[in-house]
Amino acid sequence: MEVEFKELASDANLVAKVKNFHKSTDDINNHLKLATNPEFYEKLSNSDKLKYNLLMSYSLNTLFWMYLRLEGEDPMKHEIKSENERLKQYMARAKQIKDRDTIMPRVNREVAQRFVRSGLWECRSDKDKSKGMKGPRKNTT
Repeated sequence: MEVEFKELASDANLVAKVKNFHKSTDDINNHLKLATNPEFYEKLSNSDKLKYNLLMSYSLNTLFWMYLRLEGEDPMKHEIKSENERLKQYMARAKQIKDRDTIMPRVNREVAQRFVRSGLWECRSDKDKSKGMKGPRKNTT
């Protein structure tokens, strides 16, 4: 869709800004079509779905924020400000959960038991003692 500028066509600065704005809205529209594809969403893991949902919510709120600015309203006095703050809290909580899962070490109990069991050696018999051979200690647990 080409915009007709008529008598404003001589103002190169205005024409460039309007064309840039028009191109940006087309790019946003194309990204939204891609992002709302249900096949893409179904392929994501649960953690990726969480990130995706937070990103989409924040992106839509940001677009609404820009719309309010274009309409001349002050978004700082609108409900969208509290919604953005709520989303930021959710993003921080998701980051805490991710960090907790990646930073906090987990002990594999079976592997630890094998390490301990293999580290506890004792002599099997008097014959083996003379040769210096050792055998595994019997598990008492």
